[in-house]
Amino acid sequence: MNRSNELINKEKYYQSWNISKKYTQILMNHERNDENLDMCFDIHKQFIHELINKGLDISGKKNYIRCWDTLLNTLLNNPKILVQRNALKLLHQTNIQRSYQK
Repeated sequence: MNRSNELINKEKYYQSWNISKKYTQILMNHERNDENLDMCFDIHKQFIHELINKGLDISGKKNYIRCWDTLLNTLLNNPKILVQRNALKLLHQTNIQRSYQK
């Protein structure tokens, strides 16, 4: 029973990070024109909505949620465009690393 629960949890973990990666990839596709920074809040809503629809955890204790929250806080509180771009790149890099399955 424990092994099957762990396998389910592992699958949910990778599924959540893959969904997050999908949405950051959308933002990265618009990287050159800073349009992506304006889109972040709408993309975040879509990301949360998809997690809910798939029955995945959206509590603040999950790292994929906390990473997105960090990005949004950076966008709101730091006026420097370079810092905002780097926050998005860091989130995308984290998604790529966490969604990688061996």
